[in-house]
Amino acid sequence: MTPHRSDAPEDILSEAELLDEPGGKTLRLRFEGPFEGRRVTWLATLHALLESHSTDLARQSAANYIEIGAAGPDAVPITVGLPVERIDPPTVRKAMIMIRRYKRLQRGRHEYTPLTEG
Repeated sequence: MTPHRSDAPEDILSEAELLDEPGGKTLRLRFEGPFEGRRVTWLATLHALLESHSTDLARQSAANYIEIGAAGPDAVPITVGLPVERIDPPTVRKAMIMIRRYKRLQRGRHEYTPLTEG
């Protein structure tokens, strides 16, 4: 059975206000999501951590991070460093989903290394 147009899921990007154009090294956006048991507006900055000429070793050792600051009057700032060369629409979608689904988000900076294939 083919879903009707009204049954098709809406693009998650329609729930965000993009403050920068996709495709660069940094993108800022606003969107709503849960945090500390309540609904907040995130003021997110996404950073692409990789350069196009990175070596495999550099790709494996780059520390991804999430940093959540003190809430402002209108939003909670969150900065995310991602292991990508540029912030394109699929990366924005994945970051929004990650932020909304991650139940243990805490204020401060949290670094993690990417999983390596092995």
